[in-house]
Amino acid sequence: MRTHTRSLGLLVLAMLTIHCGGSQSNVTDTADSDAGSPAVSADAGSAQPGDAGPVAPLGSMNVARELFAAVSCSDGRVRVFGGLSALGLSSSVESYDAAKNEWTKGASGTTRRYGHSAAQSAGGDVLLISGTTDGKNPIASVEIYSPSTDTWQKGADLPTPRLGVAAAATADGRVFAIGGRTADGMPSSVVEVWSADTKAWIAGPSMPTPRLALQAVTGADGLVYALGGRDADNTPLAVVEVLDPKAGTWTTAPPLSVERYWFGATLGKDGKIYVAGGLGGPTSAFLDKAEVYTPGAGWKDLPSMPEARGWNSIASVSDGRVLVVGGSNAGASAGQPPPVASMVAYDTATRKWTK
Repeated sequence: MRTHTRSLGLLVLAMLTIHCGGSQSNVTDTADSDAGSPAVSADAGSAQPGDAGPVAPLGSMNVARELFAAVSCSDGRVRVFGGLSALGLSSSVESYDAAKNEWTKGASGTTRRYGHSAAQSAGGDVLLISGTTDGKNPIASVEIYSPSTDTWQKGADLPTPRLGVAAAATADGRVFAIGGRTADGMPSSVVEVWSADTKAWIAGPSMPTPRLALQAVTGADGLVYALGGRDADNTPLAVVEVLDPKAGTWTTAPPLSVERYWFGATLGKDGKIYVAGGLGGPTSAFLDKAEVYTPGAGWKDLPSMPEARGWNSIASVSDGRVLVVGGSNAGASAGQPPPVASMVAYDTATRKWTK
C-alpha cells in the first residue's frame, strides 16, 4: 500500500476523533480498510445540526458529505444519498431545486453507508446499492427510494456485495451494478442486473477490466459507459469500456484524458458525458481536472474547476449546468481536508465555472 494512503487514513482518524469526543473505539483506520477512502465512525448518525456546511452562493447541502451517491432525477431535482460526514456515517437524503437554489431534507434511509452507488430506474424509483459501513466489508443491502412519495422500501440484496460499485439504469427498466471491491479485497469485474419487472438481480456480462471506485453512465446512445476507477495495485485508471445492454457485449472506447477514481460522472442535458474531480496521478492527489465525452469525437478537456475535489459526486440540472457536489476540497485545510457541503457549477453554454 502506498505511504500517502496510510498518512491519509491517519489524518482522517484524527479528524474524526476530534468530532466524536476523543473516543477511538468506533473508528476504523483506512490502513486496514479500502485504500484511498477515509476512516469512519461506526454509528455517528444521520444529518445533525453540527454537520451543516457553510452557505455558498450556489446553495450548500445541509450535510457536508463525501463518498456519497447523487442522482439527477426525472422530476428535475438532484438528490444525494448517505456518505461520510465529519461526524461519521449518514443515511440522510437531500434534494436540490435549481430554480430556487436550495437544498431540502428528505426521509433518511435505514442503512448508513458510503462507497455505494445509486441509479433511478425507468419507473422512477432510485436504487441505493451496496457500499460499506466500516470501510472494509461490502454490504449486500439495497434500498429503494420513491422521489414522488419520499418513502423507502427494502430491495433484493445485491448477490455480490461490493464497495466502490458503479450503477447505471437503462430505458428498459434495468439497473446495472458494475465492478467494485468484493469481500476478498480485490477489484471485481462482476456485473449484476436488476429488473423493474421482477425486482430481482441476475448475472450480467462481466466487465473486461476488474476495478473499483469507478463510475457508470448510460449515454444518450443507450450504451452504458464504465469509466476510470483503480486496480488491485491502487493504480488510477483511465480505461473506458462500453456495454451494449441489448446485446450483452463489451467494447473499448477512448480512455479518459486523466486517470482517476472516486470521482463523479453524469450525462449532461446536451447528451454528452461529463467527468470531474476524484483522485489521480502518481500520488493519487485531489484533481481539479474535468473533461467531456462526445460520442464519435472522444474526450476533451474542460477548463479546470475552481478547486480540486475528491470523493465527490456530480449531477446535471435542467438549465444545462453540471454540478460538482460535496466531496473533499484539497485546498480546505493543511491536513486531511474535511467533507464539504458546497458545490461548483459548470455552464455548458459559456464554458465557465461558478462557485
